[in-house]
Amino acid sequence: MSKIKITTPKGELKWAQVTGAGKKDLQGRDIFSVDIEMPTERAQPVVDEINALWESDKPKGAKDPKSTGYRVAEDGQSVKFTFKTSAVFPSGDPKEVTIFDAKAQRTKVTDKIGNGSVGRVSGMASIYDAGVAARGVTLYLDSLQLIKLVRYEEVASFDVEEGDDVFTSDATFVAEDFA
Repeated sequence: MSKIKITTPKGELKWAQVTGAGKKDLQGRDIFSVDIEMPTERAQPVVDEINALWESDKPKGAKDPKSTGYRVAEDGQSVKFTFKTSAVFPSGDPKEVTIFDAKAQRTKVTDKIGNGSVGRVSGMASIYDAGVAARGVTLYLDSLQLIKLVRYEEVASFDVEEGDDVFTSDATFVAEDFA
């Protein structure tokens, strides 16, 4: 039983990359990912399920997992779960994260999902074993229920810099010293 299905309670979505090609992982592969954060008491049943999976199916001789797919905040008040999955199947065909609306109906989201959106995440908790120093639990992303959408907006709030030696998009000036 080295994997189990899990669905989180409602929480705040962060860094949701679940459309298009997703984002690049550290090896340069396209992945979909989302973090979901919630108060510890709401997260505890899922934390208990993940811990029980590790205890029942951990690799022989393993002690503490390198990672568990969740992280408890320093103040102990909240838990953040991190789900991810490849953006392509092993065959090379593109994969899609299924998104449901608040009424549990499949939907397509064309807007980028911003931090502060509210939802639930469903996926698989699976034990990995890449040797003594790399054993733990990964949370694989399958679907997302979007209860409240906060659209991602790029925010740039810079002041205008004046002067003869400042860079502008129509200038060819290259500064040697920024003071």
